[in-house]
Amino acid sequence: MAEPIEIFHATCKELLKNEYWTNRKVVLSGGGTIEKIDDVRYISNFSSGKMAASIALALYYKGADVCLVSTRGHENLPSGIHTISVQSSNEMYEYLVDSLRVAKKGVLTKPTLMDDSTPTLIQKKPYLFMVAAVSDYVPQFAQDGKLKKEMLGTSWEMKLKQNMDILNSLDKEDVISIGFKAEMDAITAQDSALKMIDKKNLDGVCLNILNDSSSFGSSDNSIELIFDSINSYKFSGNKLDISMEILEKLQDEFKQFN
Repeated sequence: MAEPIEIFHATCKELLKNEYWTNRKVVLSGGGTIEKIDDVRYISNFSSGKMAASIALALYYKGADVCLVSTRGHENLPSGIHTISVQSSNEMYEYLVDSLRVAKKGVLTKPTLMDDSTPTLIQKKPYLFMVAAVSDYVPQFAQDGKLKKEMLGTSWEMKLKQNMDILNSLDKEDVISIGFKAEMDAITAQDSALKMIDKKNLDGVCLNILNDSSSFGSSDNSIELIFDSINSYKFSGNKLDISMEILEKLQDEFKQFN
């Protein structure tokens, strides 16, 4: 017998799935990347991966074929979500490239025990949600072993180099791509999000202005889904609840795409 929580997730999926998302491939990134300094130290950030996990779960409930590439926060997701655990931004990029390649091929449906028909290839336009907080800078020379403080001295200057831009580097052709942006300055945040849409060739951006109630690690969030300078929608509340609302709005916005 399956675990009760798996039965619960499967039941939610049967009740909540809809035609738009069912058999649609979706790829997500999540969590803060982990960039090696040496074999015991790393550079990272406070991203918990909870928002990516919530969107992945909402997508699963809606019937999507979900692949989540994440560093953390994915531990309690249903087994029906294909989860790839990564650490560094390079590792995340490699798995995202492969996952998008697979997503563009579509979904091959499997006959049920009560149906002896042949498998059918369903090709719906896939989605990409880039929710991960990727390190802007990484150590220029990652070291093997452990750097000893006796060797480093009383002060330590570590050289960093600008990291690759994963979102810009991915092939987003024939994919509906949604970026995520965290800002602390509410005055310039929306302008920054609009520039991100243009610069990184996105279909939309989920803007999160960090404050006491929606900082990294919280179970709640406040997000503005921005399509352009005119069309934007605000959501607040539990991360799973607003994930469901975001998916409904995306469905309305892109329903013309198969």
